[in-house]
Amino acid sequence: MFNTERNFRYHLMVMVVIIIAGFIFALNLLEWIMVLGCIAAVLVAEILNSAIERLADLAADGKFHPLIKQAKDIAASGVLVTALFAAIIGLLIFGNKLF
Repeated sequence: MFNTERNFRYHLMVMVVIIIAGFIFALNLLEWIMVLGCIAAVLVAEILNSAIERLADLAADGKFHPLIKQAKDIAASGVLVTALFAAIIGLLIFGNKLF
């Protein structure tokens, strides 16, 4: 995953920044659980998206098919929704520490 998926590498870099911020802002146990749960959810969503894309590419056999495109778009949307909710939770946790 790390070598082939650019978005996965991006998520890992954000994860490192968030974990460092967690130590800087001295998150409590519940906050750590929520932050780590969000990180795990985004990474799992990205892994599942990559798996669906690979299977779709295999099934399409190099040909375009509108249902394959829809499946890939829907899988990518799952990552986007997961990341957006993780960002909202992160803003609630870290925003509370800042303001």
